[in-house]
Amino acid sequence: MRAARGRDKVAGVRRHREKAAVRGTGRTAAARVRDVQRARLYAFEDRELRVLAWPQLSLAACRGWVGVAYAFLEGPGAEPPRVTDGRGRRHAAGSREVIHLPRWARRLPVVLHECAHGVTPDRHGPLFVRAYVELLVVFAGYGRLELETAVRRAGLRIAPRAALFELLPPASLAARQALR
Repeated sequence: MRAARGRDKVAGVRRHREKAAVRGTGRTAAARVRDVQRARLYAFEDRELRVLAWPQLSLAACRGWVGVAYAFLEGPGAEPPRVTDGRGRRHAAGSREVIHLPRWARRLPVVLHECAHGVTPDRHGPLFVRAYVELLVVFAGYGRLELETAVRRAGLRIAPRAALFELLPPASLAARQALR
């Protein structure tokens, strides 16, 4: 019985790594590239966006913003990720399937940050920064030019708008028009 459990565990790890393999590179999740912009992005959020100064939202309001953001990014019929109460967690976390929001993180810029994670594959890389900037412009009222200037001044790399356009599904008409 013990040997069977051991084999199942090894097979489970193997399946997980196969699912997490980065397409075309042969690398797995265990060998991911370091997230070099992460600290700079968080510093940018603290300094430029003043995230904690934004009003705290209810979990229902956060779900509403996630739904609107995903309809913008992926089209009107897009199924947004589940938004869960992240109490007991230190950090917010977002993916295409689920967004966890502890109480402190229930602010619009944080919600949009986690939405950007759900539509981009590069953690805090240039494509993520582009998606985040577009969401901040459309939903938080920032000026695109000022925000892009601040992003570059913070030393963050940002993908061209066309790169995000290529990533989005054809049904995302609102996002496509905004990105032109």
